[in-house]
Amino acid sequence: MTPAASPAADDELTVLNVVVSSPDKRGGAIRAGLQLGDHLESYADVDTVKMAGKYDELLAEELGLTGGFETTPSRTLLRNIGRAAMESTGNYENTVIWTELSTPRPLEEYDVAHFHNAVPLWGLLSAAIRCRLASVPYVMTTHGISKIPDLPESMGMSGAQQFVFNLAFLRPYRWVLGNAEALFALSESDEQRLNEMLPTVPTTVVPNGVRLNLDKPGTDLLNFDLPSNRPLLFFVGKLITSKGIGDLLDAYEQLDNKCTLFVAGPPATEEYAERLERFDEENVRYLGYADQDVLEAFYRRADLFVFPTRSDVFPLVTLEALAAGTPVVSTTVGGIPEQITDETGILVPPERPDEIAGAVDELLNDDQRRASMSEAAIERAKTEYSWDGVARKTVNVYERICK
Repeated sequence: MTPAASPAADDELTVLNVVVSSPDKRGGAIRAGLQLGDHLESYADVDTVKMAGKYDELLAEELGLTGGFETTPSRTLLRNIGRAAMESTGNYENTVIWTELSTPRPLEEYDVAHFHNAVPLWGLLSAAIRCRLASVPYVMTTHGISKIPDLPESMGMSGAQQFVFNLAFLRPYRWVLGNAEALFALSESDEQRLNEMLPTVPTTVVPNGVRLNLDKPGTDLLNFDLPSNRPLLFFVGKLITSKGIGDLLDAYEQLDNKCTLFVAGPPATEEYAERLERFDEENVRYLGYADQDVLEAFYRRADLFVFPTRSDVFPLVTLEALAAGTPVVSTTVGGIPEQITDETGILVPPERPDEIAGAVDELLNDDQRRASMSEAAIERAKTEYSWDGVARKTVNVYERICK
């Protein structure tokens, strides 16, 4: 999907941008890796490759990638054997998807490789080993990897499960990160955790960027029959407990203002989808998975973006709300306090639906404050989170490594 590689100028770095992904995934880390590769092309000779998946063409179209990307095989045989042998393996079987890391030019010709995403583990591990064997230095954007040591406790693993986890999961991840020339943390809080975990590996804070499509014509939302006399609240995220969807619905039931909540995102289980369906359509509507054009249209139309997540590192959805000029009500987890200032939204502690409801009512009752926040949000997205700025910071690190 990428144009043929062209010879690099004498002083131009040759970069291999590698997006690790399971065949059925298209989440934030994958999108961020592809978009960074697209913008790096202004500063380096870049080839972006992604582990093959069923949404590859859709991603290229949704993200408006000008350079495109090539795919490297996703080897799923061991995963499929695991699925056949066990009635239910959760998401663990995706760990053993691997890749041969096929590249547009010989691997040895790249000055540096840049990895994105940590799942599937074998995909990441096999790519890292190939680069080590070819003496190609690599860096990695962590995309939440610092949370991995917390998984045994958060998932309630038994002692035996923790032993297997540490041996089969944590140690390989540490090996990949420990052999990197540099790590990119998405936030200062993420950087601190990585420094505690891997104090000998240089770590730099380089956040995700966001598309600035302020002049793009909006998608027609007439088919969604939007209410004309009610404020509109918007949420985007997978329907799982850690994204705060339950807290959002609890908060909605406590609001003093009458408004309509639109929820977009794939359901992980039927629990939350069924709860959403129990609301009257005038109050809460579930969109399911929505493509990027529809999401951007809802961001722009919404009066508030409400995202009461319980666990996140540096979510893209809050940046997308800023870029659309939509004030944000969210939580003080991960790097969100670095994204959302008092001028662009209100943050509350996680797992506090009552405070979410209070913040929403406070802003819905103050049109002037929301208008001021909207202007500040757009300006913050432009100055702090443009993909061009992120690409320049990234190339600065490459240059230090390749001196």
